[in-house]
Amino acid sequence: MEETSNPKPAQLVEDKEWYKKASRLGDSFFVVVKKRKNRDEIFVSETVKSIIGWDEQQVIDQKGKIFSLIHRDDAVRVIKQNNEFLLSKNSAIEFRYRIVFQEANEKWIQERVSVERNKSGFVISSFALFTDVTKFYNQITDLQKAETDLRETCEGKDRFINILSHDLRAPFTSILGFAEILINEPNLPLKDKNEYLNYILEASQNQLEFINYLLDWSRLRTGSLKIEPQRLKITGLIYNCVSTLTGNAMRKGIDIKVVASDNLFVQADERLLKQVILNLLSNAIKFSFENSSIQISAEQFNEKQIEFIVRDTGVGLSSEEQQKVFSIESSFSNLGTKGETGTGLGLALVREIIEKHSGEIWLYSEEGKGTEFHFTLPLPSNRILIVCHDISTTIQIDTILENNFGEFEILHAENGYEALNIIADKIPTLVLAEHQIPLMTGLQFIESAKKESSTMQFPTIIMLHTGEIEQRQSYLLQGVKHFLHLPLQEEELLYTLKSTLN
Repeated sequence: MEETSNPKPAQLVEDKEWYKKASRLGDSFFVVVKKRKNRDEIFVSETVKSIIGWDEQQVIDQKGKIFSLIHRDDAVRVIKQNNEFLLSKNSAIEFRYRIVFQEANEKWIQERVSVERNKSGFVISSFALFTDVTKFYNQITDLQKAETDLRETCEGKDRFINILSHDLRAPFTSILGFAEILINEPNLPLKDKNEYLNYILEASQNQLEFINYLLDWSRLRTGSLKIEPQRLKITGLIYNCVSTLTGNAMRKGIDIKVVASDNLFVQADERLLKQVILNLLSNAIKFSFENSSIQISAEQFNEKQIEFIVRDTGVGLSSEEQQKVFSIESSFSNLGTKGETGTGLGLALVREIIEKHSGEIWLYSEEGKGTEFHFTLPLPSNRILIVCHDISTTIQIDTILENNFGEFEILHAENGYEALNIIADKIPTLVLAEHQIPLMTGLQFIESAKKESSTMQFPTIIMLHTGEIEQRQSYLLQGVKHFLHLPLQEEELLYTLKSTLN
């Protein structure tokens, strides 16, 4: 904003040169009022339109002038200050308020007013400079929010360190206590020794699990743990997790039911998604009563997401516990229905994993009736990229795909660089590529794709001529597991496509 000094109000109406200079103020406008016997003489600078959307005449004609635009939350305060100023003997005042104009647009305005009074103290002329200070106020708001966020982060870290120090120290009380008994009392009955050793083993396992959860949670928060999403078959993943926990479930007579279509897929990091499912199922077993059942289901939630549900009919959670269950700062651990212990950190890690996959997690629970955990994860893209410069081979593949995989979008690239550009924009579900493609080999294409992003996880089928079979070993080292021989055989192509996509 260009600097200009304010002349006395009495001089303003006659000072045309000052108007010309002041009218160049880009983020300000001014209003001059000179009281005459019959009417007020008013001058408004032309910059008013760029700030409030009104031209000079509209301001002059508007009942209430600029006051009519003041935000209703500020209006009472400003009018009260103005009335007090008019009744005083002061010659200047400053206001700050919001104005609302043009379909609810909002701006912060700083108004500086200087007046000339007659001998009786009444205002006979005034000069008001209105400056748009919205950017300034937005910066203040952003700084205040940043300060609040930092303060909350620091307070959260303090709480977390207090909780962490307690949770890291607590198990060692029992570990050390039982270890001392075993050392100092060599004549303990074998039954008691085994019982104490089991206590030590269980406490150590829980402590190791706690530390592993803590490390994974921290690495996810800091970004040092890379997420590698890929197309995963949901039923295979769920049954794998159920199999891992079958022993725990059998000991309590709990039946785990799986409800999911065999043709459902999800885009996720396999190791991390297993961790989510294992944690939720393990909790469900822990808090379920003997001879009950647990259900894990998956179905399409919307056009972009899959919804998983883990449901039990166990002890449930109180309203207060439901508020804390995903927070690491307020983590807690309850004993299971058979006295099982836990770390209390598992669900905080689960939430972090799901949110890193752009998903959400929530729960429904009632004490004594059980709990349902719901979470969403992204669907994989249904795209197949063909990297091939031979027209007849491309047509053959297109025909098979259109007849058997109609839900997939088919993308084409004639050379390696074109394929890399497509992958950068649209990560495919599957890539079919010749070994010999223009500008680079299939091997160089795969190496380049990996260098572009370590998160580009998609299966690749390499098509080799008879004389190129010796290249298989190099591809295997790059993680390629599927190969086709050229010229293509329809049955072999269809079988390889189905086995790769499933």
